[in-house]
Amino acid sequence: MASERKEILKDILEMIGAGKDLGDLKKHFVKTLGVVNPSEMALVQEELIKEGVSNENFQILLDMSLEVFRDTIQSQKPIVPKGHPIHTLMSEHSLLMEYASELHSLVRGLSRREREPKPEDLGRVRQLIGFFIESETHYLREENALFPGLEKHGLTGPPKAMWSEHQDIHAVEKNLFDLKSGTDKELIDNLGKLSEVSTALANMLASHFYKENNILFPASLRLFNEQEWDIVIQDFDDIGYCSYSIRPLGKGKPAEVVSDEGEVVFGSGKLSVDILEAIFSHLPIDMTFVDAQDRVQFFSESPERIFVRSRAIVGRSVQLCHPQNSVHIVEDILNDFRDGKRDSAEFWINLGGKTIHIRYFAVRNTEGKYLGCLEVSQDITEIMKITGEKRLLD
Repeated sequence: MASERKEILKDILEMIGAGKDLGDLKKHFVKTLGVVNPSEMALVQEELIKEGVSNENFQILLDMSLEVFRDTIQSQKPIVPKGHPIHTLMSEHSLLMEYASELHSLVRGLSRREREPKPEDLGRVRQLIGFFIESETHYLREENALFPGLEKHGLTGPPKAMWSEHQDIHAVEKNLFDLKSGTDKELIDNLGKLSEVSTALANMLASHFYKENNILFPASLRLFNEQEWDIVIQDFDDIGYCSYSIRPLGKGKPAEVVSDEGEVVFGSGKLSVDILEAIFSHLPIDMTFVDAQDRVQFFSESPERIFVRSRAIVGRSVQLCHPQNSVHIVEDILNDFRDGKRDSAEFWINLGGKTIHIRYFAVRNTEGKYLGCLEVSQDITEIMKITGEKRLLD
């Protein structure tokens, strides 16, 4: 933060200490500083406290900067009409910012009271946390429908940075989710921790949403054509929405499957394109094929998908389809397949109470040439319970 902005903050802190009206100080804050990114406040916090500023007064200043940031996001005029996918995302930003601010204020107030919190207050805390649990679909829609489209137009840096911030947000939110699942007593006992987490979340969302609203979304509007927005809407519909989402109008147009002869001929027979597509859609597994250049070329559309997939990922580098903290594993597998060091790799994970078996297979032609990688994911929770034999139809 520039030294002159820091001096303005110190002046405002002195006025807070002198008991000046906070409403007037907020107006002065906006007039002299405008919007202060929460990350700027975090950088200067330790320095100001070392210079004698009380932590209590700095928290008041921090709340003030957050209010200004929230007001800025919520007052932004829609850049597209209602019914457009970007309008859906921006309206969710506004609501999530409102929920984060309310949770921040409510929890701080409860943690300062000497009396026992009312059941309705705890109920509202749980409801607000529930809104953030739902927000997972918001991030999935951005990551799987919007980001790949931007990358196809050559804009790779901002989507990559935003996805990384999504991971940071999820890490903070997990602390909220863990607290929600506890009893009322456990929630009360952890109000101090909840206050810290809600403050951190509100600050992170304010900074993140501001970047997306002012950089990422306008870029997508400049780059995408009408057909691309149709695909985005279809992917949005497939991934799903929050209970508070304003859904885009219309229905995305499904991509057409084309074959010259209307049939695909195999060594063991032939199938019409319609039947082949139906078979893929009925498989109890998820399949994704990545070609020899590490680009996604196909995914099956099974009725109960395990991992989110969108049409926008077709042609996308598979490295961009994974969070940064796991890309190195994907690259190790693909390099081993390419070099002939490995023909398969498998993992199993716990996901939402289910056991998921994930396998990767090197796909080679009859001459041994590497053609790509096939990923197969399957929910084996019920399979693991099988014992004995079953020879009769129910």
